Amino acid sequence: MNICPAAIPGQWYLDRQTDDVFQVVSVDEDDRSIDIQYADGSVDEKSLDEWEVMDLVSREQPEDWIGPFDDLETDEIGMPEATAERHGAEVPMERALLEIEEERAPDEH
Repeated sequence: MNICPAAIPGQWYLDRQTDDVFQVVSVDEDDRSIDIQYADGSVDEKSLDEWEVMDLVSREQPEDWIGPFDDLETDEIGMPEATAERHGAEVPMERALLEIEEERAPDEH
């Protein structure tokens, strides 16, 4: 009998039956559902019952993972090209967007 790993938000998994790679986004115990996002950026919801019969193993985040921002160009999110180049792949997109928001905030001095 295969023991399915616990659904942990932020953890990546490989479904050995389908070869799908995904990350758990959230777990709703009340609704008995698990929201997941595949490596290609698409999202899905699994019931806890579905999760328990899946053939899963934990794995590392895919190297090419860029999530929901994969189709955006830097000018579409208001990021100047120089900033995009400076941040490159080593800084997550969320951090880059936060820095831009902080730069645009009015001075409170």
